[in-house]
Order: sequence, then structure tokens, then C-alpha cells
Amino acid sequence: MKLAIRNLDILFGTRHTVQMEELDVDAGEIVGLVGESGSGKSMTASAVLGLAQRVGATVRGSITLDGMELVGASDAVLRTVRGRRIAMIFQSPSGAFNPVMRVGDVFARTLKLHGVASRSDARARAERALTEVLLPTTALDRYPHQLSGGQLQRVAIALALALDAEVLLADEPTSALDVTVQAEVLELMTTLRTRGLAVLLITHDLGVVAEVADRVAVMQAGRIVEVGPTAAVLSTPTSEYTRILLASVPKMKSALGGGSSGA
Repeated sequence: MKLAIRNLDILFGTRHTVQMEELDVDAGEIVGLVGESGSGKSMTASAVLGLAQRVGATVRGSITLDGMELVGASDAVLRTVRGRRIAMIFQSPSGAFNPVMRVGDVFARTLKLHGVASRSDARARAERALTEVLLPTTALDRYPHQLSGGQLQRVAIALALALDAEVLLADEPTSALDVTVQAEVLELMTTLRTRGLAVLLITHDLGVVAEVADRVAVMQAGRIVEVGPTAAVLSTPTSEYTRILLASVPKMKSALGGGSSGA
């Protein structure tokens, strides 16, 4: 399985928001897409899902999933892809769930839309998926406000697992979480490789990319200015913009021997 982007051009009127020549995400791989706010990262994800046009954008170029062209695909085709083959999780997980629906009802409704007609089958799939993300199955009987942000992010990932999604678009999935919960969610994302899931991790946080991404693409003003193995890009960047991003990351100075001491 491969998600392949070629010559992607996203415009609002005559203004080019994204001009991306090439980006691939393979099965079992986590690719980090990093850059400043407004660089076009989230709009790229919207284009993958066929949603950019809904906010007034014109999308040109090619986005393929296993060779199937998504740019210009009909709404009927895109409905079979969204959720079922390409899932997305967001920065604020609470905003992704209907507050008046129990988590189990969200699973049941979503799975029914994608062909799981039996409520008992949907419940069984949901329970297996929650177990995989280390949540108790009792979470299915709770409302979103009764779960923490980290738990809701796990629920969102579990929904993708229950649907057997092939691609996960993760848009700033940890930025609204505290450090401990961030680490738990990132650890969970790395285990998705074992299912062969392709993950596009959209973030401004180079620390997150260093932790989990196999490759990283650096985006500036809608264009990818550097792409390569994460360790290589972060240790020996070739782009001046990447060097500026790395220089802006706060360096922690240890008070326990990291600095010079005078007597």
C-alpha cells in the first residue's frame, strides 16, 4: 500500500497555498510533515481526504492510494475512502466526537456506514480495537466529556483500527496533551507499524518527529524544501529553513553539570 502525492497544487483564487512536487507514505511507515503554522500541512491532509474543495480550494495534481486517483474522484468514491481506507485524527480530539453520543454509538454508526450492519459485530470490533489501544471496553458506554484528551485520542485511533484503515493522517495529535500522555500516544502510534498502517504525522514539533518518524518532509510556504530519513535530516539538514527550525527548538541546559561551574 502506498499513498503517493505528485505535483499537488492547492489554490484559493489565484493564491497557491500548497505546491508539493512529491511525497510518499508507505505501508508500515511513519512520515513526519513539519513546518510552521500556515505552511500548508493541514490543507495537504484535507486534499488527501477530498475535503479541501469544501472550503473553497481548487485542487490540481495527483493523490493516489494504491494507484487509485483521489483528485477529482466523485463524492461516492471518496465516501468509500474516508474512514474506511484513510482515517484522520485531530489536534483536539474532543471536537471530533458528537458530545451527545456515547462512544459505542459512534463506533456503531461509523461501522454501519462502512458495511458492518450488525450492532453486535460492531460492538465486538470496537471492543477489540479499544483493547489494542489499551483502553477498557467500558469506555464504549461513556460520553466524550467523561474521557480525558489522551483517552479520546486513543478512541480516535481505535476507530481507525476497527475500520481496518490503511492510512492514518494525524494532524498535531499530541499538541493538546500533557507530556506524559503525549508519550503514551506516540508509543501507540509506533505500534501501528505492526498492522502495516501508513501514518502521515503532521506537526510543528521536531521533538515528536525525532521520536517516532522514519522519514521527515520539511514544508515551507506550501513547498517541501527537504525530505529524507529523520536522523539524517535532523542531524545534517541541507535546507537553510530546516536549520532555522532546528535552531528555534529550545535547548535544555542542565543545572546538574551541563554548564560550567566556578569555585
